[in-house]
Amino acid sequence: MGEATGGFARTYGVELLFEERPSLSPEILLRSVRARRPAAEPLNKSGGGTVLAILHPDHPVQFADGTAPAQTCVLPTDAPFQLTEALEDALRQSWKFPEAREVVGRCRHTVLVTDLMSSLLDPGERLELFEDTLAGVLEVAPAAAIHWRPTGQFISPSAYRNAYREGGASRFFAGALNVRFYNISNSPGDMVMDTLGLAALGLPDLQCHYRDLDPGRVAALLSNTAYYIFEKGDVIEDGHTVEGLESGTRWRCQHENSLLQPARVVLDLDPGPPHAAGGRS
Repeated sequence: MGEATGGFARTYGVELLFEERPSLSPEILLRSVRARRPAAEPLNKSGGGTVLAILHPDHPVQFADGTAPAQTCVLPTDAPFQLTEALEDALRQSWKFPEAREVVGRCRHTVLVTDLMSSLLDPGERLELFEDTLAGVLEVAPAAAIHWRPTGQFISPSAYRNAYREGGASRFFAGALNVRFYNISNSPGDMVMDTLGLAALGLPDLQCHYRDLDPGRVAALLSNTAYYIFEKGDVIEDGHTVEGLESGTRWRCQHENSLLQPARVVLDLDPGPPHAAGGRS
């Protein structure tokens, strides 16, 4: 489903937010990354500057015209950080970081951490490589907040580092997946929940358009199904079902265009009557 996600799988990156301009040494950053990724090599071996481009020769990526190592780039930005309308929506959907608005409001500087030449890696391999590199950067450049762009949310760096140390599903849910919640203004009682994060890895996100169900339980179902897709791939075919909220109930699945932005292909979970809302193809 990588090509059907609207190009979201091409690069994967986060913004690290700082109150004061961070002092970044490429040599120190590389040493910290190598503590988790010993094979990491600098693209520019002569050193100098503040940009660090890292090659991962143990993760070769096969392209049509040859093979290249996966890469990660650490790039300080010159423009001062400012809140935009899109970032305001990310703040509203930052459920794991209640202090996000206050913390982000104090930040003025950003550092971009993004992968390159990595979109053809297996989703699990790609995310693990990115998160190992990010953990190395955070170790020596403690940010005030993380804007996890592929999942449209702000993350607490300390909470993320704790989840990273736990590993497994904790690491995945700490930043790589966000379950968003929206009320439908012109349809009282109707709600849409979706996941954001899988499309950035070339997999379908999930959505559910429903009424009269507990949002917390719907969120848990979406989260668990998302982790299944992350581990197994896009294996739930149209017409297949997943277990619903109540024992013995089954919710029908269908690949559709997303109801919410960003536009992408999602796997719609239909709770059936009387809880289904909106029209379904």
